[in-house]
Amino acid sequence: MSSLLFYTDENEVIVATDTLLHYSVDTAPGFTSKAIAIPHLRMIIAATGSAVLFSRWGGLVNYQGASINVDAVDAHATKALQSLWGELNAQFPALRQQTATVYHFGVSDNTGAVHGFAYRSVSDFKSERLDYGLGVKPELMDKSGIDWNSFPLSAPAIMQAQTLQESSKTSNRVYIGGSVQVTHLTKGGFSSYSMGQL
Repeated sequence: MSSLLFYTDENEVIVATDTLLHYSVDTAPGFTSKAIAIPHLRMIIAATGSAVLFSRWGGLVNYQGASINVDAVDAHATKALQSLWGELNAQFPALRQQTATVYHFGVSDNTGAVHGFAYRSVSDFKSERLDYGLGVKPELMDKSGIDWNSFPLSAPAIMQAQTLQESSKTSNRVYIGGSVQVTHLTKGGFSSYSMGQL
């Protein structure tokens, strides 16, 4: 998984991702969605790192009948992600060399506000409440020349800058490409759209 951009405040969540699926220089790249909307939970799930974890986790959350919103999912996410990660590592030993971070964004039934959470494999998927504002993964070192206040219109420019930054790395490079996909959640509902090719 590669570029993940997200903006949150009390009333909305905007998530932008690229679509490139890249395993190694020895395998052909593919394309995938890296953020999914789950309308009945008023929630968006996104991820960086392991694509297989994201795919399996999204399916599990979607079919979990007891969860009713982002806070209810958070209550059991850590243990469930730990268990799933262990199963996947046993099934796919190559995953032991990877990391993964899962992001949940949604409208809380308790407060009526948007809540965001991150669960990182390097922290054993401990629940981490996210602050409001703009998140950029991978972090962009040179932020010049980008109109940050125009997000999500600036998402393609941010991803192009990330691509340039990552292409200069000799190790731990993040591959970004495909198209820019945006998922937008407000208290009134969802919208999803493409912002074109990278």
